Amino acid sequence: MLRTQALGAFAGLSALVVAAAAPALADDNWSYGGAGPASWGGTCAVGTMQSPIDIEGTEPALMHRLDMQYQVAPLALFNDRHGIRMDYPGGSFLVVGNKRYQLAGFHFHTPSEHSVMDAIFPMEIHFDHVAADGSVATVAVLVRAGAANPAAEEIWPNLPLEPDQNTSRPDIKINARDLMPNDKSYYRYMGSMTTPPCAEGVNWYVLKAPVEFSEQQIGALKGITGDTARPRAARNNRIILDAQTQ
Repeated sequence: MLRTQALGAFAGLSALVVAAAAPALADDNWSYGGAGPASWGGTCAVGTMQSPIDIEGTEPALMHRLDMQYQVAPLALFNDRHGIRMDYPGGSFLVVGNKRYQLAGFHFHTPSEHSVMDAIFPMEIHFDHVAADGSVATVAVLVRAGAANPAAEEIWPNLPLEPDQNTSRPDIKINARDLMPNDKSYYRYMGSMTTPPCAEGVNWYVLKAPVEFSEQQIGALKGITGDTARPRAARNNRIILDAQTQ
């Protein structure tokens, strides 16, 4: 997840964490190709709470439910050379107990970055949020191959095919929640951004229930972006909570 331009799901949370606002970070010189993640350096190389991880050995815990108070938004996609994202306008929130995080946007990874008991999925969607105090929360939705996804049916014909290309369709309104399963049960752990600068302190909520996309939909995205998944990081004795919601 997370890139280095303002308010983007790929790009914005790094800037939001650092400055709670707009300017892009200067160094965007990284890629999944060539030496890939092994060459990223910095916190990506030496951090001890890195993401993604394998979800296993969880501990049950009574937790707050996830309340997605999302609004509809006009479709606006960007191919930022690392993947495809949609930046979300203000006014949509993830509420967890007394904490409220604003939705910054969502983006896609192929294949999945997280795995569950070593099972890797063909795709993963990240929904990135930031609270008023600068804390970050990302909801991860795993995608399995199956039936065509109705929400993606509207989005996919408008995927920007070329690097640095935008697609703006104000006539198409979507709700990010439609890309999520109805069942919001989740696993919870503390981790990091999954792209440079790999800043730690991200609150991860990995939904247990996957959504379905058709093989054609998954293949279409991968045909544009290629592989965009960081390898799993060491768990380093972190607790992974299996949320039993109130």
